[in-house]
Amino acid sequence: MSRKPRKKTQRNESPDVVLRAVPHRNEAMEITDRPDGGLVASIPMRRPKFLVPPISWLLPYSSHRRVQLDALGAGVLRMCDGKSTVETLIERFASLHKLTFREAQISVTQFLRQMAQRGLVAIIGKNRDVESL
Repeated sequence: MSRKPRKKTQRNESPDVVLRAVPHRNEAMEITDRPDGGLVASIPMRRPKFLVPPISWLLPYSSHRRVQLDALGAGVLRMCDGKSTVETLIERFASLHKLTFREAQISVTQFLRQMAQRGLVAIIGKNRDVESL
């Protein structure tokens, strides 16, 4: 039996491309601060088309998705201002919490990936040829 070549699932992104990307907060998101330093982010959701009466009477539906963040997560989300690069966020996080760049890089990039999957932020890459204004 001959073996089929495996498809590469890895993206062709160098670490430099990721570090130059800029995270932008979801503009539709509402933020409510908590007394412990954390926050609750509320993201509006569309009502599914299949959710009509009588189905809507049986299935609970929330018009917003709520994500609760602790103080560390809230700090990272607040740093996402649409101007700072991922590298800048990592450097700030490392200096605030007395971590090495690599330790902060692992934590912040994984957290940003989770926030992007949940719709709190969008991470937009920067092109080398385009200078920011």
